[in-house]
Amino acid sequence: MIKNNHKMIQFIHSSWAYLVLLMFIITLVTYALNLSKNKIFDYNKDFRLASFTLIVFYFQIVLGFITWFTSDYFKGIRQGHMKEYMKHAHDRLLVVEHPTMMLIALLLTHYGFNRMKKAESSRKKYMAIILLYGIAFLLILLRIPWSVWL
Repeated sequence: MIKNNHKMIQFIHSSWAYLVLLMFIITLVTYALNLSKNKIFDYNKDFRLASFTLIVFYFQIVLGFITWFTSDYFKGIRQGHMKEYMKHAHDRLLVVEHPTMMLIALLLTHYGFNRMKKAESSRKKYMAIILLYGIAFLLILLRIPWSVWL
């Protein structure tokens, strides 16, 4: 039963990742265009877009934690196999690098959202999101386990 639940959560986590990537792309492109056109920051559109991207990413992280804690890797860690996982690049990616990098990306995204909220000018609001969401997006792309996902 737990194995089936893990597979289901893993499938949802992998599927939801497409929405996360799409939201980052939409947000970054929209903010870059708005910045280039010197548009005034629109709370009804711009704030909601950045907020929705952050919420979608938070949900992905929760799904990821559930996937991680219900995985055979986590069972192996509890049984003392961490040293073995660290020796193999693929296992290390799934056990350590991917979760750690996603948490760092989430922190950057959250920090960017807070910087955007506190910025006084439209330009600074757009720049906060472009810079910090952009770095987070790059980190996400670098640590997606492509061989498992695609």
